[in-house]
Order: sequence, then structure tokens, then C-alpha cells
Amino acid sequence: MVLKTRSKWICAAAILFFTVQSVFAAAVPALKGRVNDYANIINSATESKLETYLQQLDEQQGVQIAVLTVPSLDGDDIASFSMRVAESWKIGDGRTDKGAILVVAFEERALRIETGYGLEGKLTDAKCGLIIRNVIIPQFKNGDYSEGIFLGVQNMGGIATDNAQLVARSVQNEDSGGDIAGVLFMILWLVLFIVIIGSKGGIWKWLFISNMASGRRYGGFSSGPGRGSSFGGGFGGGSFRGGGGHFGGGGASGHW
Repeated sequence: MVLKTRSKWICAAAILFFTVQSVFAAAVPALKGRVNDYANIINSATESKLETYLQQLDEQQGVQIAVLTVPSLDGDDIASFSMRVAESWKIGDGRTDKGAILVVAFEERALRIETGYGLEGKLTDAKCGLIIRNVIIPQFKNGDYSEGIFLGVQNMGGIATDNAQLVARSVQNEDSGGDIAGVLFMILWLVLFIVIIGSKGGIWKWLFISNMASGRRYGGFSSGPGRGSSFGGGFGGGSFRGGGGHFGGGGASGHW
């Protein structure tokens, strides 16, 4: 009887945790173009250059990349926020999933590259990390956000289209350690999954499967307005729209 009561409380706590997390999540801004500079950190010349480059990348290579800058995450974390943006905007063709998003949160000094399924083989987690650390962050630390974003997007596009001329040398020399760590992490989760599924603890099975299904993909969270975010809700959309691309959490995050 005591075990059943305890299991009910654990289940209720888990549901409450995910509910509270979704309520206080930052709102996803409207997609108004390939470059969505809600933080106002990209100068007009660079924004125009970015729009042209990204349009050509889309029309000529079938790769869609979008940029989002926001003033603040309102207490959210960059990984969960960028994943909700990816699921809401659906950047990339729905058949090839060749989409990616660069998200920059100014107040938190955080950024993330989110990659669609179709680009995970080329724009790997390790290469995303190298672009962030070796290309974008050095420019950000110098206060040149426009150049950092443009060079970062250029490197993303170069890797996605196998155009080595657009990729910095420090990014071409990929550190395979990140990929190895990712494989080991997945093996560990698989082993834990088998052990837990084989056990008799029903509530722990439920919590584990629930976390695997929603915690990593963030698909169960609402993308509607959260705590009165300064960039959500009131913006109109432009002519550019995502093509139905799918994302699985691939990419990398960083801080400057």
C-alpha cells in the first residue's frame, strides 16, 4: 500500500515538473524571414548579405538555414528553446530534412546550432561545436556580432554543401572526440533502457520512457507564449516559410 502511494506521488511530481517547465518556457518568435534579428545585433548591411546568401543556398543547393537572435530566454535554456524553435519553424524540405538554425540569446550570452536529420551526417555535433568555438565566439568576444553570425552561417553552409572554400581551417580539422563521446553516450542509454525495461518497477519504466520520448526531443512542450517574453506573439510573418523539416536534437551549444 505504501509503495503504491509513493509511486502515485512520484508520478504526480513528474507530471508537475514537465507542466511547470512548459509554462515557464520562453515563447517562440514568429518566423519572418531567413534572418530574424529580434535582439537587433546584426547591422543592416550584414543582414542583407545574409539574406542573399541564404536564399541562394536554399534555391541552388536545397539547404535551408535560418538565423534567430533574441534579447533573452526569460529563464529558459538554450537547448530546449532552440529545439522548440526548430519544431515550430520546420526549416528544411520535409523530404530531405536539410535544415539548420543558428540561435543566439544575447542576455544569456548563449548560442546554439540546431541541425535537421538530413544534415546530421555532414554538419555533425563536433563540427557545430568547432564553428561555435573557433568562428563565432571569437568575433562575439570582440563585440562584432554581425561578422560572427555571418561567418558562422557561411561555415554551416559550406559544410552542408561540401564547399571547402567557405569553411575555416580550424573547422575542417574536425575533432572526432565529440562523435565518439556521442556514440558512447547512446550506448550507455541503450544499456540503461534494457536494464530498466527488464525490471519490474512499472513507475520507473514509465518515467524513463516518458523522458526518452519528450525530455530529449522537447516535442511535448508548448510553443505558445510563456512568461510575457519580449519577442513573442506580436510579430507578423514574411514570405519565407520552412518546408516541413524535422529535427532530432543534433547540434551544439556554447557561451561567450
